[in-house]
Amino acid sequence: MTRAFHGTRTEAKAALREFIAEVERGDVVSKSGVTFGEYADIWLAVRREQKSHGTWRSSRERLKNARLHLEGARLDEVTPSVLEDVYSKLLAGESVSGRPLRGTTVSDVAATLHAMFKQAVKDGLLTANPCDCAEAPSRDTAEKTALRRDGIVDLIDKLDPEDPIQFAIRLMAKTGIRRGEAHGLSAGDVDREGMILRIRHSFDDDGNLKEPKTAAGARDLPLTESAMSDIEARLDAIERSFARARRRYKAEVPVLGDDTPLVCNGLGERMLPHSSTRWWTRNRSSLGFGDITLHGLRHSYITELARRKVEPKVLQKIAGHAKYSTTMDIYAHVDMEDKRAALDVVDW
Repeated sequence: MTRAFHGTRTEAKAALREFIAEVERGDVVSKSGVTFGEYADIWLAVRREQKSHGTWRSSRERLKNARLHLEGARLDEVTPSVLEDVYSKLLAGESVSGRPLRGTTVSDVAATLHAMFKQAVKDGLLTANPCDCAEAPSRDTAEKTALRRDGIVDLIDKLDPEDPIQFAIRLMAKTGIRRGEAHGLSAGDVDREGMILRIRHSFDDDGNLKEPKTAAGARDLPLTESAMSDIEARLDAIERSFARARRRYKAEVPVLGDDTPLVCNGLGERMLPHSSTRWWTRNRSSLGFGDITLHGLRHSYITELARRKVEPKVLQKIAGHAKYSTTMDIYAHVDMEDKRAALDVVDW
């Protein structure tokens, strides 16, 4: 039996003594009997506390396909060949949906499995990650395209800033904020004099208003006159809807205040981010943007800033990227487009 340990020599000696004691008590032997399904439940429960709702939900959905074939298997019996067999079955149609999965989808399943088994190694349940030696399918979907300036402007012109959902989508296109961040905004997050938008919360589809997961997520964004005008229009619309509600119910509330959500219904109740996704999925084709996802609007905004040579560090702060590499990936993509355009001039 082995266990990997990283630390000082003194710490390693202490860990060795603890490991020997575990072996003698039989703890390690009992751990090896954990099934894939049992550990998946544990891992997802921890992940729900550590990650955003969207990330947790994606992990859960991907694991459903893996669990279809591995649920009762012992964790230490899942070998690289077993994983490759699972990938082949998913590609062939033995999936939760009953349909063949694309290579990209199975690749995402493999990535989630890699993260889960990596944690199992850290927990001392495995000595190695089987995903390291398993060949996953190649991604076979086209790279998501980003709207250019004309496309962004065209979309914005078709949306009504007074409508809560359309306001959220306009704001995402004008500031590059995330869907959950748009739905997490309150009136008090807007500095109307300084024209600054303070991102301090994110709202998830379980109805939780949470602080950003990373320090980079909490940021102040300067507002353009156009974005500020949208916010003013939305606040005016909220005032009118609240006045109608007070008259209808003969009550003194709701009243617009610092805690009032910018994306809310007529009674001031914060709307779930999924409502924006549903609206966009239902209407994007008629708007002329059938191949753009809602998150693609954020990507389009950030990409357009990169095209305009905004400094990477500044762009990282605006986007709220926790990792500098995420920002640089966008820069590298845009620079490649510029290089290709330059070489097209001398294509002989």
